[in-house]
Amino acid sequence: MLNSLSKTDRRVHKSRSALKQALLEWMSHKPFSNISISDIVKTADLNRGTFYKHYIYKEDLLNDILDDVITDLIRSYRAPYLQRRDFDVQSLNASAIKIFDHVYAYANVYTLMVRTNILSDFRDTINQTLKSLYLNDVTDMSPNPKINKELLACYQAHAVLGLITEWVQCDFKYSSSYMAEQLLEFTRMNRANEEYRSNLSLA
Repeated sequence: MLNSLSKTDRRVHKSRSALKQALLEWMSHKPFSNISISDIVKTADLNRGTFYKHYIYKEDLLNDILDDVITDLIRSYRAPYLQRRDFDVQSLNASAIKIFDHVYAYANVYTLMVRTNILSDFRDTINQTLKSLYLNDVTDMSPNPKINKELLACYQAHAVLGLITEWVQCDFKYSSSYMAEQLLEFTRMNRANEEYRSNLSLA
């Protein structure tokens, strides 16, 4: 019974993955409004029945892709402090920063977001997610009373998104590890003495 379920799960995952890749491939050279379900299933080497087992509309498929990206973005952003209660910028190691590994893994989605107007709303979602993570996940243990935390979160989110945008625009000319090192150095330069407490352990 368990083996049967496992095989079913693998088939479902394989079919959905093929449909997602097919849609992204079409979106790289054709307006989303002009892409048909027939286009998608033909490229995925599946039939329409398989598509309708998982989705009703192509918009559902796109939303599933974007949900995957956001879920992995959150996981990647939290990587440096997920297993740590207290941490400071100076003690962080660049290898713990996974957000650029995430961007590279979803390079096709981020390229569409940066270089086309197709995912303009998704850019706002990314920005809001980054802002919310900074506001909700950590507590500054050495706060500057002059600094508005919400505005700082906005500044941080735009800074990270700006680095991602530049990286995509220059065709990923730098490695993800180099980008992580640079982000860490920029952070150390601006907020070298700040110490944080992760709020994730309180959830």
